[in-house]
Amino acid sequence: MEIIVAIISFTLGACIGSFINMGIFRTALDYGLIKKKKSLLGKKRSFCDFCESPLPWGVNIPIISYLFLGGKSKCCSKKLPLSYLIVEILTGLSFLFVSSSYFDTSLISGIQVLYGWVLMSLLIFLTFFDIKYMILPDFATFSLIALAFVGVLFDEVSIIPYLVASIGSFLFLGFLNLITKGKGMGLGDVKFAIFMGLLLGWQRVLVAFYIAFISGAIWGLLMMLIKKIDKKKQIPFGPFLILGTVVALFFGGEILGFVNSYILR
Repeated sequence: MEIIVAIISFTLGACIGSFINMGIFRTALDYGLIKKKKSLLGKKRSFCDFCESPLPWGVNIPIISYLFLGGKSKCCSKKLPLSYLIVEILTGLSFLFVSSSYFDTSLISGIQVLYGWVLMSLLIFLTFFDIKYMILPDFATFSLIALAFVGVLFDEVSIIPYLVASIGSFLFLGFLNLITKGKGMGLGDVKFAIFMGLLLGWQRVLVAFYIAFISGAIWGLLMMLIKKIDKKKQIPFGPFLILGTVVALFFGGEILGFVNSYILR
């Protein structure tokens, strides 16, 4: 039974990852970030990123199609972004992780799994959109805020600590946005902080911020050392906030327990 659930979870996640890739492309197209014809947005079928030819279903099989075609488009043989494959695998693994963490035969467990899948899908979408275009689309961020709010209402005794954490997180990143004039922290990150506080509460959100700032700093220094970026070039901070959020959500309790036991004692 567990193996069947694992296979279904990963396969479903990979399929959703394929939709995420499509969503990233079409959202960027809608935002005017890609120089393509706007008329493409009305097409229901998938089309090639390069020559815009319709794609048959056989080349849309998640992971398998990418590997079978050698990472190239079937119609014009141009190289596809590696991120397509990464998104499909990562979404499959995230679905597998969520189902293995919460799944049993109860209705509540099933709702938790579905809730986790939706959260992870939106987070993966935001991660790769921010990496590519330095933007966290509002519709995805606001969807996460709504989901976190509903989650707190149904799963916690009091919403007040989570609202306080949400407001505090918003003000903290808002202050950083203000003093850096938007160069060190974008407004998209500030809005995302509302979701972080609502989802995590004040203790875990501190863990999330710590992980985000440390990992962001390490990544920035590494990129400068290998001369991929210079001091003036901005890097998207959203992916590091998302990394911190995911780690704090699933492992925040253990991290806080370790800190209390071995560092603050």
